[in-house]
Amino acid sequence: MCGIAGYTGERIPGLTARMNRVQRHRGPDGDGVFEDPRAPLNLGHVRLSILDLTPSAAQPMHSADGRYVLSYNGEIYNFRELRAQLEAKGRTFRSSGDTEVLLQGLAEEGAAFLPRLNGMYALALWDRLTGSLLLARDPIGVKPLYYAQIDPRTLVFASEIKTLCAHPKLLRRPNFAAIQQHLSYIYASGEHTALQDVMRLPAGATLQWRPEGVEPPRIERFFDWRLGPTDAQGINAPQAYAQESAHLRDALATAVSRQMVADTPVGSLLSGGLDSSLITALANRDIGAALRCFTITTPTAENQLDQAADDAPYARQLAADLHLPLHEIALRPKVADLWPQLVWHLDEPLSDPAAISCYLVSKLARDQGVPVLLSGQGADELFCGYPRYWAMQQTRGLDTLPQSARHLLAGAARLLPGARPGRLGALSRRVRRVLSEAALPPQQRFLNLCANTPQSAMDAIYTRAFADQLHGERGIDACYAAMTARPESLEQAQRWRDLTVYLPNHNLNYLDKMGMAQSIEARVPLLDLEITARAARYPANWLVQGRVIKRILRSASQGIVPDAIIHRRKAGFGAPYRKWLRHDLAPMWEDVSQGETARTRGWFDPAALAQARTRSQEGVEDLYMLQWGVLTTELWARAFLDRNPATDSP
Repeated sequence: MCGIAGYTGERIPGLTARMNRVQRHRGPDGDGVFEDPRAPLNLGHVRLSILDLTPSAAQPMHSADGRYVLSYNGEIYNFRELRAQLEAKGRTFRSSGDTEVLLQGLAEEGAAFLPRLNGMYALALWDRLTGSLLLARDPIGVKPLYYAQIDPRTLVFASEIKTLCAHPKLLRRPNFAAIQQHLSYIYASGEHTALQDVMRLPAGATLQWRPEGVEPPRIERFFDWRLGPTDAQGINAPQAYAQESAHLRDALATAVSRQMVADTPVGSLLSGGLDSSLITALANRDIGAALRCFTITTPTAENQLDQAADDAPYARQLAADLHLPLHEIALRPKVADLWPQLVWHLDEPLSDPAAISCYLVSKLARDQGVPVLLSGQGADELFCGYPRYWAMQQTRGLDTLPQSARHLLAGAARLLPGARPGRLGALSRRVRRVLSEAALPPQQRFLNLCANTPQSAMDAIYTRAFADQLHGERGIDACYAAMTARPESLEQAQRWRDLTVYLPNHNLNYLDKMGMAQSIEARVPLLDLEITARAARYPANWLVQGRVIKRILRSASQGIVPDAIIHRRKAGFGAPYRKWLRHDLAPMWEDVSQGETARTRGWFDPAALAQARTRSQEGVEDLYMLQWGVLTTELWARAFLDRNPATDSP
């Protein structure tokens, strides 16, 4: 696991080394720089040693004939099979890890080699003979890759946005449409980022570029999701379902074994939920008690308002049953000091408090000398594990009601208290959230359920200057247009959105950034390409049936994970942000909502922000996530707009 960086165009002395330093946390075990003496190309690399710890695996790596130079971030889990195939073609190897396999495969087959890779990666390959650059990102988007075209001859690229900011000609201008998406969904939904001139390479895509500046970068996809039928018509469903559950169980065991390859200790992010428990149990079969488990707990006093589910008892019981060491950390951070640092690491105003939990548990693992962690991320997107899936199924009948009745139902739901403490308050929030969308068409209802803040609440806090920059665009619009353009059914479009928009831009994004902030490689076995290929074909009723979500994954887990975990209700990986906003972050909120810096920026109306806070604290409406988004956005603006994040870290 590493960080890559580079640029084309006019050579700036020492720039590649500076780019490496900005993302040094991604690779503290070594760094390398390549500057082509005959072409305007510079590559950088920082290394976290996981496979082949010897200098022979150092990067940027050169092919034996000197034609190709590779800078690569990630792991290729099927590299041994690929190496054997390349050796059969006459290729010889100098190292034992996956980097040289990737280099020689690309040298042999070019971009056609990419679909054969089962792994996570972002890479830059320079062909010195043809003077062409290839960038590529893995099909699922586990590893990030950003780029910016500064002028016709200058392209800068890196694993992190702040690294791009080391280039003196990169303009740091806000992208207001992306910022609105962060406020609505806590992430930006497309290829654009919160910086106007910085793009993210899509998952499963390549970018090809020649520094002569004759043509713009050419982006092509080599992977696209092909989702299965809506139902199981024409299939002997009970028999086929049982057979596939067994096949999936075997495939899961193989995928976890495949992703255990490492020359360093491997641990597990054990939350106590189904996904992480399944991975932990399967990994335990491979390495036994050598597997170290890490979990985070929320003290009761912190959790009165948020009512997050208590995962700790399940994690403790599973670790005890498997005789595995479990390291715990209580979620009591000095959040006012910590969150500005994490906003810098996240690169964008990605306002999910769960990032704090991810960072702290990664720090715990690193302190224990475990640089590789297995995570259950991806299962909810792949197997339809979010409550919004069954909520959409259960509310299908709304579409048959007269529009007047649906409007009355939505209006009545909005009268429910939205931010009361305790279990009844949490239940009230959920019922209000689902039924208040009753009057909307299904696709829009789904996207509004995905949103953390309704558009009306965001519109209320914008200043005229901010609203004018949006040109009437809503936070929902970009994703809604992409979904409605799809030819598939409603259910398939919903799955497509979660797999191609939500998963890479949010969950995998913060998992990578928070792990790498502590030099931790996070692996996601449930997103192994063999698993994703199987799950993509499943009919909807194999995934969601009634109130049962992730149905076939639960079936496949039988006999591996205790029934108490298999059948427990979905619990999110969150943090008590409502409590933090009311108490721990009150002075910071006052500064970012009413302070001089925020007023001068002029994005949000101070009086409207004060009203949103009052409505939340009085229990009228749950606008805490809007407050968290505004706070995060202002902290991001200070770190990335007011200062240069490449030179001024918090």
